[in-house]
Amino acid sequence: MTHSDTPDDTPRVLVTRAAEDAQVLSYALGVAGFESVEIPLLRRVWSVDAVAEVAGLTDLDWVIVTSATTADVIGVAAPQGWPNARIAAVGPATQRRLESMGFPVSVVPRKATGADLVAALGDLTGKRVLYPRASVVDSGTAKALREAGSELTEVVAYTNEPPPRYAEQLFTQLPVHATTLLSGSAARRIAEAIPAERLGLLGKIVVIGPSTAAAARKAGLTVHAMANPHTVKGIVSSVRQLFPRDPQ
Repeated sequence: MTHSDTPDDTPRVLVTRAAEDAQVLSYALGVAGFESVEIPLLRRVWSVDAVAEVAGLTDLDWVIVTSATTADVIGVAAPQGWPNARIAAVGPATQRRLESMGFPVSVVPRKATGADLVAALGDLTGKRVLYPRASVVDSGTAKALREAGSELTEVVAYTNEPPPRYAEQLFTQLPVHATTLLSGSAARRIAEAIPAERLGLLGKIVVIGPSTAAAARKAGLTVHAMANPHTVKGIVSSVRQLFPRDPQ
């Protein structure tokens, strides 16, 4: 949906997801009566070789997967990896991605957060755990895994790099009524691009979960709403509560 084919009073919502992920959120916002404005703040670069290097680990008890992107990297880099390990996924979307590639998922927490995922694993004392992750993530998941007594191996599955000219593209579309942030990287990147005195151009800021909220606040952003549940559906629900609309 573009600005030119929507009513003037339609709230405009900034979608900051990577280009390959933006369509689902944009479509859902459109159905809910909003105009989506897609400006990707992330460009993912997969670390296939790094994940392939740990694909031969045979003594693992758990593989922890906290994003659908990590699942995609695993599917390419380690399609036959870790047959003796159990797999835990942070949420239903990650579970679906893993299972579509033939990886059975044993645990999905009720809430899609790293802390809830670790808690759902039970006693980890002496358990060997592999945690493939983004290059920059909240340290809470790894800390919780170590504090639970696991023998943790971390590997960077992908990096989140800034797209070319993203700041320039942002300013061509501001102001908006709301900005959606689905990762700490997006929160930090948008705060770097927008001077503090112009943050009001972002409208109401809606985040997907606690770690993104913490990153946003640390970067100087005001969080107006958090998705509940911590999913795309929850993001849209939060935007609707801020700006009630009649479904299209």
